[in-house]
Amino acid sequence: MARPTDPIPRPALAATDAAARLLGWLPVREALQRDLDAVYDRAAALARMAHADHTRRAYKTAWTQYEAWCRGVGVAPLSGDPGTVALYLATLSLKVRPTTLQARLAAISVAHRLAGVRLDTRHEAIRLVMRGAAREKGLAPARQATPVSLDDLRRLGRLFGPSRIERRDRAVLFLGFAAALRRAEITALTLADISFTPDGLTVTIRQGKGDPAGRGAKVPVSRHPDPAVCPVRALKAWLAERGDRAGPLFCQIHRSGSHRYQPLAPRAAGRIVKAAVQRLGQDPTTYSGHSLRAGLASAAADAGIGLHSLMEQTRLKSAAQAVTYMRGRGRRTLTRHLFGLPSPARDDRPDRSDCSA
Repeated sequence: MARPTDPIPRPALAATDAAARLLGWLPVREALQRDLDAVYDRAAALARMAHADHTRRAYKTAWTQYEAWCRGVGVAPLSGDPGTVALYLATLSLKVRPTTLQARLAAISVAHRLAGVRLDTRHEAIRLVMRGAAREKGLAPARQATPVSLDDLRRLGRLFGPSRIERRDRAVLFLGFAAALRRAEITALTLADISFTPDGLTVTIRQGKGDPAGRGAKVPVSRHPDPAVCPVRALKAWLAERGDRAGPLFCQIHRSGSHRYQPLAPRAAGRIVKAAVQRLGQDPTTYSGHSLRAGLASAAADAGIGLHSLMEQTRLKSAAQAVTYMRGRGRRTLTRHLFGLPSPARDDRPDRSDCSA
């Protein structure tokens, strides 16, 4: 956040100079300047906190690319001209999907607002390009992460050994699945966010993608009768290695096996998922850190658990969004019930206690 060249108005400077001459020993002007600097620093810090780190990085990348394109065609990037933005989006649409175009437009709009330049993102030129791109390629995501199934976890539970890193990774997988956690939520957890209950445990999520203001949410997780797939047992086994020192729940582990109380990066949760499914002989490229969250939703749909319970466990506010997570056979249960057909036999079908508390 830029500071003005002369932060203190001239009448204020005259007043402070007069006060300094009157009192002699009191550096009034310097004190006011320090206070003003602190205010600007505070304002800049709050402005940075308005968006998540990855959002700021994405906006910066998008703006840098837009600036480079503008220089190449000889136009000003901060002109506020909807036609210029529409031409850029049309060019970009040749290689990206409409959802990416929406994100780029948002970044360009934010940059204009910060510069005090008006840009009408609802201008017909921009709307027509966005609408045409959506009709050409569709708004559906290019791919969705393959969900990790309960059967996958059961098999992994029997593959993991007693080493420190394997106990940690097993706890990441099982807790991430049972609490329907995003990868950033997994790595943001601290020891204080876990409380054990007679039925299992409760996870406190202090801030998440759907809760940028940090209102927080408590997610219950039940014990599973099968020790090989029980998230509570897996977490307790990891905590026996980790110790009770305050700090991140899932710590970094050195190749030597020693751990330090530094949190994992969100992308590390994705790597743990990919490495785990690769041990099962599955293609890791179709999996991500989101596969745990999607896996819980798919397992819940297969078990016939209601949409309301699913939304509570996943902290989703939109029923339409919750439905997109149901990637198993549960999406087809309506016609199955309507036609009076029996439920498909599955050896990995969870009971209701698997997916919600």
